[in-house]
Amino acid sequence: MLDNSISAVDEEIAMATISFLFFSGPYQSESPETVTELAKAALEKGHKVKIFCYMDAVNNVMMSQKKVPGVTNMEEQFRELIAKGAEVRLCTLCMLVRGTKDTIEGATKAGTPDIAEMAEGSERFLVVF
Repeated sequence: MLDNSISAVDEEIAMATISFLFFSGPYQSESPETVTELAKAALEKGHKVKIFCYMDAVNNVMMSQKKVPGVTNMEEQFRELIAKGAEVRLCTLCMLVRGTKDTIEGATKAGTPDIAEMAEGSERFLVVF
């Protein structure tokens, strides 16, 4: 009987939703790499991952970022996350004021009300600057 209850708890934990409210633009700090690595680890453990790119973070998903040896390409990192099932939302107003136009396939435009929906529907909500 105990084994069944432990399995049920393990299954519930494995299906948790982890959301990120992400602020940092690419190539300014290690924050983008931290978000992508945490998200990858969560997906590999069976969690659902949602990322809301806010402020400068919308630029992490711009297309045609240059590949520079020794520098993590954020476009590629986010493409990989989306391919693995992560949901990536981009603040439409943030994109407009920054002139961010060409973004990777699978990232969707969203508004600030989406942040509340993500927080409410998540077991864990992380804010990364």
